[in-house]
Amino acid sequence: MKAIEQAVELQLPDGGTLTVKASAVLSVAAAVELAPTQAAQLITALATLAKIAEIGELAARITSLEEKQNDNS
Repeated sequence: MKAIEQAVELQLPDGGTLTVKASAVLSVAAAVELAPTQAAQLITALATLAKIAEIGELAARITSLEEKQNDNS
């Protein structure tokens, strides 16, 4: 048999930054309402989301710069 962790419903702040959401996860873990491994997994997921957002923003900036350069050519 493989041990599994209990599912936990977690309410993260709507519209908050990823830093605020990660802080909320840590607060819930500190209150012993969330297993440390679950908190680590959620924070890793938030970090991955931050990387995805960063890549999307960089791609948009590059596209904008390329369009400006093409307009000036």
